[in-house]
Amino acid sequence: MTPRDPRPSTRGFTLIELMIVVAIIGVLAAIAIPAFMKYVRRAKTVEAMNNLSKLFQSSVAYYESEHANIQQVIIDKQFPASQAATPTIGGCCGQKGDKCDPANFVTSWQTPTWTSLNFSVDDPFYYSYKYDSSGVNITSVFSAWAYGDLDCNGTYSTFMRGGKVDGNNYVTGGGAIYTNLEIE
Repeated sequence: MTPRDPRPSTRGFTLIELMIVVAIIGVLAAIAIPAFMKYVRRAKTVEAMNNLSKLFQSSVAYYESEHANIQQVIIDKQFPASQAATPTIGGCCGQKGDKCDPANFVTSWQTPTWTSLNFSVDDPFYYSYKYDSSGVNITSVFSAWAYGDLDCNGTYSTFMRGGKVDGNNYVTGGGAIYTNLEIE
């Protein structure tokens, strides 16, 4: 009888097998990482959509309520005055996570338009918001805009939701939001 080796016989992976596994993982990563980044940017667009929805609802509420001038005379129905982009478009790139720190913009949201719309952004945010309006009574129209440079490359995602007053003096506007370069 021949004596047996006390160590169990094990077979390991060859270098070629390990290289094949590494190559497969590399190919999967090359496909998955860009797709993941696209999903992250798409998730960031939810902020703009939600805030434009708030601005639309606030615009309707503002139009439907009565307002008076300094002499206490009721004025024609209209939307709040136009408001330039807050903060300045592209003003947050280079900040931590390329988000705007709301602590830096507290007074920016205290303009008559944003106050009338009861709108401000209290959490870190990616987008700048702008409001345009014109007309009185049945000629009133407005549009609320969101601009964001999600990867700070100088290309902006643009979102807009608007409304107008119909012949029955009701605010109308589709639920759809205009988008351009949604995930830039």
